[in-house]
Amino acid sequence: MRSVVLVTRRQRSSPVVGALLLAAILSAFGAGCESSKLETGYTPRPLNASDAERRAYYSGKYTKESVKADQEKQAEFRARRPGV
Repeated sequence: MRSVVLVTRRQRSSPVVGALLLAAILSAFGAGCESSKLETGYTPRPLNASDAERRAYYSGKYTKESVKADQEKQAEFRARRPGV
């Protein structure tokens, strides 16, 4: 005996509903990709940066003012150490 499966309108999904569902899923995933800036404020640096741009990323820590501030911080830390 053959079993006959009846397909009613409720069982069959229409292509329009499938297309709307796919569009909703794609828009939900695409909504988080509008910016490369992270929640913490970090912005990734491009890999195709020139040599001058790469040097500029790190040069801020090596300025005279930054080095002097680090030296003062270390001196203050040494002054607060007990027994020295």
